[in-house]
Amino acid sequence: MIARTDTPPTWTLDEADWQPRRNRVWESLCTVGNGYLGVRGFPEEPFDAGPSDGAIYVAGLFDESGADGIPSLVPAVNFLSVEILLDGAALRMTPGGVREYRRVLDMKRGLLRRSFVHVAERRSTRLDFERFASLAEPHLAGQSVAVTPLDWSGPVEVRLWVGGPPPAGPLGERLRPVHGRHMGRQRILLVAETAGSRIRLAHACRAGAWVRQAAPPRPGHLTDGARLGLAYRAVLECCQRAVFERLVTTYTSRDPETTSVERCCLGDLTGPDGSAYGAQRRRHVRRWAERWRRADVAIDGPADDQRAIRFAVFQLVAACPQRDPSVSIAAKGLTGPGYRGHVFWDTEIFMLPHFLWTHPGSANRLLTYRWLLLDGARRKARQAGYAGAMFPWESAESGEETCPSHVPDPKTGRPVRVLTGRLQHHVSADVVYAAWQYVRVTGDDHFRERQFLALAVETARFWASRARFNPRRRRYDIRDVIGPDEYHEHVDNNAYTNHLAAWNLRLAADEAERMRAVHARGRLLGQLAVGDEEIARWRALAGAMFLPAPGDDGLIEQHEGFFRLEQADPRELSSVTSPDPESVRMRKVRRCQVLKQADVLMLLALMGERFGPPVKRRNWDYYEPRTTHDSSLSPAVHSLVASDLGLTRKAYEYFRRSALLDLDDTMGNTAAGLHLAAMGGTWQAVVAGFAGLRVGDDGRPRVRCALPGAWRRLRTCVQCRKRWYVIEADATSATVRPEADRALPAAVTR
Repeated sequence: MIARTDTPPTWTLDEADWQPRRNRVWESLCTVGNGYLGVRGFPEEPFDAGPSDGAIYVAGLFDESGADGIPSLVPAVNFLSVEILLDGAALRMTPGGVREYRRVLDMKRGLLRRSFVHVAERRSTRLDFERFASLAEPHLAGQSVAVTPLDWSGPVEVRLWVGGPPPAGPLGERLRPVHGRHMGRQRILLVAETAGSRIRLAHACRAGAWVRQAAPPRPGHLTDGARLGLAYRAVLECCQRAVFERLVTTYTSRDPETTSVERCCLGDLTGPDGSAYGAQRRRHVRRWAERWRRADVAIDGPADDQRAIRFAVFQLVAACPQRDPSVSIAAKGLTGPGYRGHVFWDTEIFMLPHFLWTHPGSANRLLTYRWLLLDGARRKARQAGYAGAMFPWESAESGEETCPSHVPDPKTGRPVRVLTGRLQHHVSADVVYAAWQYVRVTGDDHFRERQFLALAVETARFWASRARFNPRRRRYDIRDVIGPDEYHEHVDNNAYTNHLAAWNLRLAADEAERMRAVHARGRLLGQLAVGDEEIARWRALAGAMFLPAPGDDGLIEQHEGFFRLEQADPRELSSVTSPDPESVRMRKVRRCQVLKQADVLMLLALMGERFGPPVKRRNWDYYEPRTTHDSSLSPAVHSLVASDLGLTRKAYEYFRRSALLDLDDTMGNTAAGLHLAAMGGTWQAVVAGFAGLRVGDDGRPRVRCALPGAWRRLRTCVQCRKRWYVIEADATSATVRPEADRALPAAVTR
């Protein structure tokens, strides 16, 4: 049985019954990470009772994969592999040989525990496993294995391996061994290298063991091809417990300020604290406690709602880089191979608000990632015939477009064309929108005058070259794009895209003029070569952009011609329910008013202040029933808009769909990794939706009350302009007050 803790059930995710057929789903759900390492919740011992993807991911470890040459996140060497021999017999989990099984993700402490009683040859043995990816030291991971014979006595051998056979598939072939050796009695050093990008990856392991009421065993050295191990042998009496622990450090040659991966790995394991599992575990648990003190969203309501929002926050924190701004959060974080580890607009629009309000330093790094890759966005713009910076739809380490041109049809395996990398241009404005929200909430003038100004100026140049004058309507059009919906391609004047492009142009002009007023010399503007004529052109373009506006009936047309498309039942054309191959299904979808996800409603979620309540409600009534929600991004946006409209029951329904999307595997693909955008959207549905969090014109947070009927109270903390605030809401009111000024009267909105 897992060691008893005081962790309440709403802080844990518990696989209380062994589900070997769903093992890959549980491996994704039980990922532990720290933004540098992502360790899926795979079994440590050889596992053949069900599917398994025993992958460990390191942020930024990309290499080209497949014939298309697109970079993919490469699984690292498995440094947690364990073999256990009980009285000479290798441990194997079989359906009839497992009792009292539990796999528990302790989100409060950032620990994954697994425990079961193994029964074979009339012998019962308790096995307890624990692991963590340190939040206190991102390069470090820890593992503990405990063995207790329950009704027998005899020899036990535990082998702690570093390395092993590469994972199945082409990515497993991209990591090649360089060298490895045992370092003294209890340490291992192993170095590998990616085949194409030539990134060096090093792991150093230091292990130890102890036996209750006996001398600790000394390890033997093992070598098996490219993997190295330490073998601990002990003869145990009935109920005598033996524990085997190790710490592993990981570095790559692309890490900032890393000169020697070997020296860095070994250096982190020196000293009494560096090599002590217990000391490092305590530091890690304390760091999670510090993070939760600010980041927790406490709900007085159904336990699964509370667990779900904590799971969302836990995985967001676990995916966010702590130090390195040259990496960002991928769509799947570091939890699985889905989308090859690429970064989408998911990060800026869905995930970043959580960090913006709870950990601004992380938000700064995520935005700096885009700023550092401006040259890649400039190259993409030039290659497409445009000026300025055109951010890629899928981004990896260089800022180049990494979206594949084709993906396999999930039903037939045949290649299906993908146009999002060519036509989904709104991502450029999305990045600027997120950066502007950061400026408004933090008041960070240093970021505003350097990174933000460059982002705004270069994307404004892109939009100025992208728009085309239409002499018939005497307006500027943006033609041949894909909007957030994604199901309709080669469309003209997508409402979301045009509105954000015009906003981007106007904001760039405002910021350039502000910079000139604040800094008379205009050195930064000079570096960007911004002149009066260009600023005037941006303003003129923004004012003359064709902006799809509400008609007499209050409706905003998603894109030109959308209202002329056929009516259809979205349930029949959903990717989840349609029996058709993808190419056939998509031909039907493009003829119909059927959406993959929020599009006009996405515009209302980001720029709702531009439209009155009647327009918002009219468009909700029109587009909501036409949406399939085939994207994990969609439910949270619908929850936000529903909260804004006072449709609290609908908002709660969509919150639940977003919050439980991975926990219930409702899309059937959680095995390939978690949906981090849904995690960020879930947080927004609660804090920005139900609590109504906004930043006021005075730079202070504002809230309103819209709690669902199932909740009695909500409490969380946010940071605004370097000051912490407490948000509390109940059925009738919401308050926000400075955390340190508890005696001050709170601003109340009823």
